[in-house]
Amino acid sequence: MRARMRTTVTICAAATLMRVAALAPATAQPADDAPTSYYLEATVNGRATGLVVQVDRVREGFRMPADELTQIGLREDALPLDADRQVMLDAIPDLSFEYIEDAQRIDFTLPESMLTPQRLGEAPPPPPPSRSGTGLLLNYTARLQSSRVDFEQKRLGRRLRAPLLGSARYGRLPVLGEEEFEAKYDRHNRTFALNTELRFFSPAGVFVNTGYATIENGEYDYVRQDTYWTYTNPDALRTWTVGDLVSSSLTWSRAIHMGGASLSRNFDVRPDLITFPLPVLGGDAVVPTMVDLYVNGLRQFTGNATGGPFVIASPPALTGAGVATVVFQDAQGRQVTLSRPLYLDTRLLGDGLTDYSVEVGYPRRNYGSRSFDYAGDPAANASLRHGISDRFTLEAHTELTRGLTNLGVGGLLELGGAGVLNASATGSGGDGQHGMQWGLGYQYQSPRFNIDLQALRADGGYRDLGSVKGVTVPQRQAHASLGIPIGQRHSITFTYTRQEASDLGGSRIVSMGYSGTFGQRLSVFASAFRDVDVADSAGLYIGASLSLERRVSVSSSFSRYGEARTATIAANRSMDYDAGGFAWNATLDGGNDGYRHGSGRLDYRGRYGEASLTLEHATRDDFTYDNASLYATGALVWMDGDLMATRTVYDAFALVDTNGLPDVPVLRENRIAGTTNDEGHLLIPDLLSWQGNRLAIRSEDLPPEVRVDADRLDIAPRALSGALASFPMGRYTGATVVLVDGTGRPLPVGTAVTVVATGEVQTVGYDGQVFLPDMAPVTRLRAQLDGGTCDVDIQFRSEDAMKTLGPFACERSP
Repeated sequence: MRARMRTTVTICAAATLMRVAALAPATAQPADDAPTSYYLEATVNGRATGLVVQVDRVREGFRMPADELTQIGLREDALPLDADRQVMLDAIPDLSFEYIEDAQRIDFTLPESMLTPQRLGEAPPPPPPSRSGTGLLLNYTARLQSSRVDFEQKRLGRRLRAPLLGSARYGRLPVLGEEEFEAKYDRHNRTFALNTELRFFSPAGVFVNTGYATIENGEYDYVRQDTYWTYTNPDALRTWTVGDLVSSSLTWSRAIHMGGASLSRNFDVRPDLITFPLPVLGGDAVVPTMVDLYVNGLRQFTGNATGGPFVIASPPALTGAGVATVVFQDAQGRQVTLSRPLYLDTRLLGDGLTDYSVEVGYPRRNYGSRSFDYAGDPAANASLRHGISDRFTLEAHTELTRGLTNLGVGGLLELGGAGVLNASATGSGGDGQHGMQWGLGYQYQSPRFNIDLQALRADGGYRDLGSVKGVTVPQRQAHASLGIPIGQRHSITFTYTRQEASDLGGSRIVSMGYSGTFGQRLSVFASAFRDVDVADSAGLYIGASLSLERRVSVSSSFSRYGEARTATIAANRSMDYDAGGFAWNATLDGGNDGYRHGSGRLDYRGRYGEASLTLEHATRDDFTYDNASLYATGALVWMDGDLMATRTVYDAFALVDTNGLPDVPVLRENRIAGTTNDEGHLLIPDLLSWQGNRLAIRSEDLPPEVRVDADRLDIAPRALSGALASFPMGRYTGATVVLVDGTGRPLPVGTAVTVVATGEVQTVGYDGQVFLPDMAPVTRLRAQLDGGTCDVDIQFRSEDAMKTLGPFACERSP
């Protein structure tokens, strides 16, 4: 700490400062202890900041407001603040300063570590404020079939090309036993079935009811699936749900259907919030320089640093292992290269972030086949994830009900760029049964290869809420895979999967797969596998697909699984997602044991929904079935006083309102989405919830009399809701009129013209022209001329809108 002064600073320095027009000093106080303020240009480590700061001289020395110091780049946590947020310069560790009287400048010298790094680039921008309108939405899917094909025939009528794993899955999808699934299929398998989803949405949340109705032999039936209300607070990142729901789970626990209430963290409402740890990439530029960021040799960012420490705010586009290289120049013009290894895993949570979900209610049984079948005993379920540090994420999960207590703890640990290790331990007890489940896994991803190892093992006494509702807990699950990319177009994968005590029995499957593309059109795949626990289960599945013109593709494959051998040929034409239109698919299968299967499908996608006609034939030595099905899907929306038909709305939508103007072209993300109807409405059914969606109108296609106050907007609808996207528009009811004086000469340019009825003032342009946006059937104008005014009455008809009328003689007023 030192303060070097080239000249003695006294109260008279204020007079010197006054000679510098840009740097005016404050008036010195007469009291002996009153501070004297100077306004000086500031430099930091020889770099000009372009800022003028206030420096006060007091009896103890020199001081500055903390806000002034942070403005020139000092970190606030490095400043010794007093109660008034004032800082004595001599009290700042490792800081020296020099006052240059002639230049009216103060030079600061300090370690670069005390400076706030300059942020280069941009982090993901925050979305616009989310909003929801009020209205009703009905999604529907109707199916009419000529014959009922039972579950077993359907399974045998389409041969498996690979072994099946059990249904006792882990993760977010709720467990569903084989008997439960078959009952749902048989209950839904009727001549006519209509699936519906009814939503009432408003700023207070969304109420949803889903179910399906069936008709068979004149008998009507209805099965309710889910009924719930949900609300999300985007500021608190919390979601409340009351009604039917799916319990939360982790990768080592299982989810179930429940009826009750839940409270959970919801990071989806902030798509700009990056929840996984990001590396700090930056450097220290002595002089202004250009900065480049390379990740795995590919340049991802270029920006300009003004000098001093800097960090790159734009997150690198990387998953797994990689190398980041920051390149800039030093004071001698030499290139400085800073490289560091990276490892990004989206499963990790950043330091201090917490994700949680808590549910209480009653477990659901026979989901999809019974409307109200809940367990008699209540249950509770909770999951927690917390970022202890950027390298370690803690996990915990618990499940409680009568006769069952289940509690587990786990975590993910990033191994310093060598991958991520995960582990878990869960214990269960109650009703005299006790058990444990252990989990261990490892994952590593890099441009050269990918490794994924996961294993779960439970003893015979281990139970969870899924086992209480009848879905067996697998005693052993293991998965190991190795993926090796070959260039940019080919890859080889080796996989081993083991599962014991599932609903479909045990299995140990080893497989090897290959996929690749040749040129722009040809794709090839192959897979060889074997179930170690089943005799004669070796299999092979190979095929190729060729893309042709106009979205047409053809494919062929051959498979061998156990004793079954099957050859397939197919042709397909996809449809344009935005424009819709027709598409089709035709498939023929043939194999041993008299197996034949053929299907053809014709699809149509329009503005108001989709329709599909499917014809299917299947035969084997022991059975034959034929079936024809007609599907129709779409939605009805009531909002803003208008009932509209549209395609199925899976998440969020927007209702474009053009203030009653029809036939207005509307664009979504610069692609045409349609035109407004007679009420000035267009419904866009496929927006991303919580994220900014760019909507615009193509004003160049509108008639000249249409007035457009704003032609684009960003809208972020809430989940499962619709938002009103209003474009302020109208029609000009005026025209351009030509005004001349009594001699027939145009009124001078710049003449002020007043609409007498409204007081609106317009200005005359060249050739006496003046534009009047709104005119009455008789519009009186008054022009301000040298030496007086003149008046003129103009007759206006609606068909004269946006035309040029006149000339009209403006008669001088008496």
